[in-house]
Formats: sequence, C-alpha cells, structure tokens
Amino acid sequence: MIVLDASIILKLIFEEQDTPLALQLRENHITGEEKIAAPELLYYELANVLATKVAIAVKNASSALAEIFNLEIETFTLGVEEFLSSISVSRKYKISVYDASYMILAERLSCDFITADAQLFRKTKDMKFVRLLADTT
Repeated sequence: MIVLDASIILKLIFEEQDTPLALQLRENHITGEEKIAAPELLYYELANVLATKVAIAVKNASSALAEIFNLEIETFTLGVEEFLSSISVSRKYKISVYDASYMILAERLSCDFITADAQLFRKTKDMKFVRLLADTT
C-alpha cells in the first residue's frame, strides 16, 4: 500500500510533468500490485482544484471526478490522535495540516507517502517514508 496526495492524483486528470509516473502508480493499483490509500480529504482537495484552480467545464470536472472515484482508492477517516499528530507535524515542518494528514496516514499504515510537490518533499524528506514522485523510477 502507498499513500498518494492530490498532487499525484491530479496528474491522472491533467497532462503534467511526471504524468507517466503517476499513470504507472495507477496501473499498479488497478492490477493489485500496490494499492493506493489516502485520507478522505483527497476528494475535497481534488474538487477544490477543479472548482477554483483550473478552467474546466463542470461536465468535464464531473467526468474527471468520476474517473478518480472509479479507481476505488482506499480512503481513511482520521481520528483525534491522527489530527493531533498532524498538528505536530504541521508545526514542526511548517506545512499545512492537510499535507501532514497524508504523512500521518502513511505512518499509521506503515507505508510510503508519495508526493509530486517538490517543496513539500524538501521540507519533510527527513521522514524516511516520504518520497518524491520524480524519484520513484
């Protein structure tokens, strides 16, 4: 199992740098080689990007979200302890609680967290389970 953040899942919707690497992770998930997990927050982040950050028709946004939902990413609800841990990680690394929640989930699941956000990776790379998508080849 691996935890992926919205920066990677968006590469499945929009052709960006490292999209082929994200597509390989999707393929591994589909074939059962490596299941993808994320906090429930993932879908809110994706919908927010589609609503506010990109020029995309509602019909196309709907199709994009349907495609992501059809991947059946295993989502997790974080409890109080995970939120408190997310706050601690947020403060320590000066990152958002949103970003920290992915890391806390990966830690809880004893798996890697992979991001395409180079700045986030630079800030948190001393956490041994944090990986940058570009380095997963």
